[in-house]
Amino acid sequence: MIDHDSSSARNSTNTTSASDAPTHEDFHWIEGPQQGSLYGNLLETTLDVSAGIHACLQIIYTNTLEHAANDDADDGEKAAPAVSVMHADQLMRLAIVSAGLLRDEARRQVEVCNDI
Repeated sequence: MIDHDSSSARNSTNTTSASDAPTHEDFHWIEGPQQGSLYGNLLETTLDVSAGIHACLQIIYTNTLEHAANDDADDGEKAAPAVSVMHADQLMRLAIVSAGLLRDEARRQVEVCNDI
């Protein structure tokens, strides 16, 4: 995902010399001619969003297993869960919404390709 809003950089009152200029460049998974292309952007977005969904689901699954194990554990043998029930719910909703956004973006890209 690329931030095309450079208004804050243009309106800055700070002056910097070339040696003080920031060296940060946007991160890209893809290098070469596909970088920045419609297909390349979709691949990079898919990789980032799916990795986030995967991480959320792993935390939720581990948390569910810990709660189940605690139900069977003796007093003093219970382990603290990875996250609270509320946080697990928030992670699940984040995963669901992220998957929906990814689907919507893929659908939009398909429509753009079909219009060409």
